Amino acid sequence: MEIAQGVRRLGTSYINFYLIEEGGKLTLLDAGLPGYWKHLVRELESIGRRPEDIDAILLTHRHPDHVGLAERVRGISSAPAYAHELDAPAISSPKPGPMPKFLSQGWHPLLFKYLLHSVLAGAARHIPVAHLKTFADGEVLDVPGRPRVIHVPGHTAGQCALHLEARGVLFSADALCTVDGLTGRPGPTLPPEFVTDDSARALSSLSRLEGLEAGIMLPGHGEPWHDGVGEAVRLARQNWGANLIRAA
Repeated sequence: MEIAQGVRRLGTSYINFYLIEEGGKLTLLDAGLPGYWKHLVRELESIGRRPEDIDAILLTHRHPDHVGLAERVRGISSAPAYAHELDAPAISSPKPGPMPKFLSQGWHPLLFKYLLHSVLAGAARHIPVAHLKTFADGEVLDVPGRPRVIHVPGHTAGQCALHLEARGVLFSADALCTVDGLTGRPGPTLPPEFVTDDSARALSSLSRLEGLEAGIMLPGHGEPWHDGVGEAVRLARQNWGANLIRAA
């Protein structure tokens, strides 16, 4: 469905990815899991388009739940695919990355449901992106939507948020989610530590987002946020601190 000017949300209750439309051209922002092909096709058909019509693919970071369809779309559309240079090698590598230690933060029913869903949707199938271009912090990309790149490392070394400045929309990737990945509690927060390279750095990276003029924030996981990025950052810090206290 369209959730902001020229922006459509795809995926499931677990994982989001997005389409950006500008001047009749399309950017795919993130690429879900391999099993999400039907979601992409259905959304494109609703606007009279096909996967072949996608003009660019932007990957916010290297994790499989954001990269799954990228190579399939690239192959059928010849659209260039982009990622930050620090995550690009892992996205293009024929070897899968290390598996997270899923139970390192304890047993949670939601986590089991997410893992089951992900496996059934092909998360275990590593599909490298054969040809990948790179983008850099601060770059305004010459693709439909012309998003500006904001490097927000921590979750991964090369994770980036993407800002549609003229539309007041921020794609926060997994730098800021709006659902707790362990409990399902709604509200801005960081992803669980077991899927994050460096949680302290992820927390520090929030400062790169809090001053942005964006009334709408679209995360990789969770519902759209309409109360401004600054408030989302404030609550994420608050919620993260509360989680640390509970863990202690």
